[in-house]
Amino acid sequence: MPPGSALQSDFTAGELSPSLLARVDLAKYSKGCRTLKNFLVQPHGGAVKRPGFELLDALPSEAVLAPFVFNNDQTYCLVFGEKWMRVATHDGFVLGDDDEPYEIATPYTLEQARVLSYTQSADVLFIACHGIPPQKLMRLAHADWRFEAMVFTAPIAAPASVTVSFTNGAKDSSGAVSPAQLVTPYTYYVTAINAAGKESGVSAGANITGPSSNNWQAGDFITFSWSAVPGAEEYRVYKAEFCGRQGYAATVGSLSWQDYNVAPSVTEGAPKYLDPFPNEDYPGAVCLFEQRLVFASSPNRPQTIWFSKSGDYGNFATYTPITEDAPIELTIASQEVSAANWMVPLRSLILGTSGMEWELSGQGDSAFSAKNAHATPQSYWGSSLKRAMIIGNVILHVSSSGSQVRNLQYDFGSDSYAGTDLSIMASHLLERYKLVDWTYQKNPDSIIWGVRSDGALLGLTFQAEHQISAWHRHDTDGQFTAVCSVPHGYEYSLFAVVYRENAKGAAYYLERMAERYLGGDPSSSVFLDASLTYQGDPITVVTGLEYLEGKTVGIFSEGAVQAPRVVRGGQITLDGPSSLVTVGLLYTSDLETMPVEVVGQQGTSVALKKQINVADIFFHESLGVKVGLSTDPGNLDGVKWQDVKWRTNEPYGKPPEPFSGIKQVTLPVLAANSQTICVRSELPSPVTVLALVSRIQVNG
Repeated sequence: MPPGSALQSDFTAGELSPSLLARVDLAKYSKGCRTLKNFLVQPHGGAVKRPGFELLDALPSEAVLAPFVFNNDQTYCLVFGEKWMRVATHDGFVLGDDDEPYEIATPYTLEQARVLSYTQSADVLFIACHGIPPQKLMRLAHADWRFEAMVFTAPIAAPASVTVSFTNGAKDSSGAVSPAQLVTPYTYYVTAINAAGKESGVSAGANITGPSSNNWQAGDFITFSWSAVPGAEEYRVYKAEFCGRQGYAATVGSLSWQDYNVAPSVTEGAPKYLDPFPNEDYPGAVCLFEQRLVFASSPNRPQTIWFSKSGDYGNFATYTPITEDAPIELTIASQEVSAANWMVPLRSLILGTSGMEWELSGQGDSAFSAKNAHATPQSYWGSSLKRAMIIGNVILHVSSSGSQVRNLQYDFGSDSYAGTDLSIMASHLLERYKLVDWTYQKNPDSIIWGVRSDGALLGLTFQAEHQISAWHRHDTDGQFTAVCSVPHGYEYSLFAVVYRENAKGAAYYLERMAERYLGGDPSSSVFLDASLTYQGDPITVVTGLEYLEGKTVGIFSEGAVQAPRVVRGGQITLDGPSSLVTVGLLYTSDLETMPVEVVGQQGTSVALKKQINVADIFFHESLGVKVGLSTDPGNLDGVKWQDVKWRTNEPYGKPPEPFSGIKQVTLPVLAANSQTICVRSELPSPVTVLALVSRIQVNG
């Protein structure tokens, strides 16, 4: 075949599985990588070296994370440990009055905290967990957070001391009393209403025999009275005839009511408060849907869903008759007992169970209500306990095996929810592992971050509207155990719990990914893990590094890379005075293309010997890169690296400025059946690769 060139214009397919090494027929092949480690993929195509993680503080023990977002300006990362919780912001832990991290006790063990289900309404986080009564976590102030167990009893006491009497006040034409015919039994009930408009349970009934409704004389009336209830603003009176169904009769502000033959509205009944979760049979999932608080999946009733009264999150009472806004208890009928693991509110309520996915909605075109709620199966893939997430109008969930990520989206053609396996092109990243935690970083690049069971961090750049699904993997000198993302200005903060060891022992740390480098002066950029940054008067010794004792650390000082040092006595000495310096653990970023192949009129170069002599690499605001060629895809140990020359016309003693443009690299490697271009960054400096062009000669 004649000499040719192969262009890789973007990396939006991410890291691809080794089983796809010969699938040059796939559109994703030319956009994918064999290795993409510590690089993340931007939606518009570039591969960017991930920022480092900045140290916030050490943790007392292992912990898991949960977001708390009041609005874009008031966001927190909640840190749950073994029966304790701390609160973190972008800058570190919230401090108490003693200037120590603010900490409160929780009812949850660490294992329970791993599977918490939660949903938020303003300053209140509703939490569900098997074995623990549903809780409300309330933020009263920046450093004042409180847990409160939800109670499902009446919000105010019912009136007592009910009495009833009949007054025969009817007169005949002569003015004498007209005797009444007392033949109809009546029963009167009353409830109390508090200042929030919440209704008590119903009182005891007061029975009396009075005139029949069609023989009630003007002037006759029945007086119904009761004792005052503390906190009551008004009272609702209910009436029943012949011991039948009670109906609403009146609302009054006094302690008595006179019935002049009022016909009750039997479409409105008083609430009856019963514990929806008796015998400690507490639910494991919670969400908000159409102004209702929704619980699901208790140990003894794994397929039951409980909806509160519309607009009244604490009201799970029963009403007779059922009204549109009444609480709902719905048990799904299916072929197998499949516990509900998560719920997501969209145009309807989507429920993920261990064996299938369901849609809960109103029947036909009717709105969802207590009178027409029903469940329809959507798919039979099954889900794990990991919280599902919404990206735009697409649901992402982890399969019941924990080793697949699937999406679920409404399809107008089939009028149902359907989805695909988003991990199939990079199955090697999960097939021997499970996702133990994940979160969604909306900005700047729309990335799902997941913690793998071996402590690696996986990223999935995802934009459904542009059909972008790109996996990338990340490692550090330690193990990631939990992640959480919350808004912080334009860019979402990504928090992580990381287990790290040093010469004095091991500990868990709360760290936060540094903000993205956007170009220009790189001196404030961070490309070191577990890093600390000093800015102030010039110093030559950096202290406070006890947590990195015995570790070899990288140094980025005022835009220049210094030689690594070993931390001794919790400190290091710089090459010279510096007023801005970042110190932390080094990590290597690798980008390796899929085997470079060309397809032309004479066929394909697959399985033929070929030689790549030159690579043209499009960089953007980059420094400190090596380039090489591998003849064993996925194995970079034997690569002969060549340093890319970055310095141009900078004066002596000044670090080179980040470069944007094309660098041409000669690759003196013998011909081989399979060759990949490799880009490596080992220095704490920014790198963005936009595209690659391979000059290739095929022999055969």
